[in-house]
Amino acid sequence: MPSTTDWIMVGITAVYVIATILISAANIKSAKATREQLAESRRQYEDKKRMEIMPYIQFDKVETAGLADQKLMLSLNSGGSISSVFPIVLRMKNIGNGAAKDISYIYEWDNHAQKYDRGAFPIQALSSGESGSLKIEFRYTQTMDDQSAAFILRYRDLLENEYSQQLSISFKSKGDTTLQFGGLVTSSPVLISGENHNA
Repeated sequence: MPSTTDWIMVGITAVYVIATILISAANIKSAKATREQLAESRRQYEDKKRMEIMPYIQFDKVETAGLADQKLMLSLNSGGSISSVFPIVLRMKNIGNGAAKDISYIYEWDNHAQKYDRGAFPIQALSSGESGSLKIEFRYTQTMDDQSAAFILRYRDLLENEYSQQLSISFKSKGDTTLQFGGLVTSSPVLISGENHNA
């Protein structure tokens, strides 16, 4: 028959086991919270590092149509006989903190009804603060309504993060045979893929 001392030892052992289990559970919970905190700190650090070198491409229309670094000839609408050309010169400037490289683009025309992946953009790379000029000759039919076209740019920063940006250009119909410039809008860069992101 167990003595009082035996029962006391059983009680002490039970308290010890319960305390050990509670301490282990608390340690596991604390370790998990620490891992999550470290993962969040790393994500914030990577985002901060990425933002510090993120390119940002801005387009502006150049009023004086002088010589341009590059030239493109594109259709503005589909169908009919192409008979007129609307020239426009754009200044493309990287206003971001880091370089943009491997610039490629998809061209959308005929009010975005048509789309074509054209591959490499005429201006392939821009360092921070660098700019280049691009003359685009939009070919169109004599009789047409208001039109819009877009360039969907894709490029990488120096850490191989990939971004997308869109340049939209609108044109107003001015009678049966002529167009006038309606305006342009450049979207903000959107991260497509990066070290901690999936495409």
